Amino acid sequence: MFAKLWSRMRRRMALYKPKRFRDHYEYAAFFDARNIVLAGDDMAVLEYPDEAVQQKIFQHAVEKFDLTDRKILDVGCGLGYLKKYLDVQGVRYRSYWGVDLSEKMIAGAVRRFGPHFERRDVLEKPFAEDEFDVVFLLSVLGYPISDDPFGYMSVLLRELFRVSREGLVFTHLAPGRRQEGSDFTVAPEDMADWCRKHLSPTVTLDDTLGLVTYVVAVRKV
Repeated sequence: MFAKLWSRMRRRMALYKPKRFRDHYEYAAFFDARNIVLAGDDMAVLEYPDEAVQQKIFQHAVEKFDLTDRKILDVGCGLGYLKKYLDVQGVRYRSYWGVDLSEKMIAGAVRRFGPHFERRDVLEKPFAEDEFDVVFLLSVLGYPISDDPFGYMSVLLRELFRVSREGLVFTHLAPGRRQEGSDFTVAPEDMADWCRKHLSPTVTLDDTLGLVTYVVAVRKV
């Protein structure tokens, strides 16, 4: 009986998506809970349908910059799979550092891929300007956070661009591609235009993944 109840709870948790989070700490707590309930299925915890989709997104994001001898910051690193992807692909980066607000995510990342991760709020405890060469924010944006999700996202993107020496790569969700009440979406061209206006005129929009997700790369040089 207990096994059936637990299985049912796991299925419900995998499908449960809050329509809004009060702040990014509540967002992190949601993923702490997913780590507990969905333990043993990393892709379900991370909300990917499978690892092939995750790697496709990573591929499109990573190819936007030459990462050779670069210092990489991975914000919202989750269980650390971007580091695994970079290592499997043989990317010769100088250093990698992953940060996440979820305690369970960071513990899981360290357990899987070593001491390259920390629990950190990059808005409350910011890094230095230009401290990293390239910053990644992958599969993080997409839930409404706060009463002003676009405002929160804008602050976060500005901050991550500030700490990057060469640029920022992030993913977001396009509207009209699925019907989920939890989705916070921005049209790809609108997102790219915002980046050109507020971050840098040098923006690459990649909406060729064939997914709800698209990739934006913003360069400083």
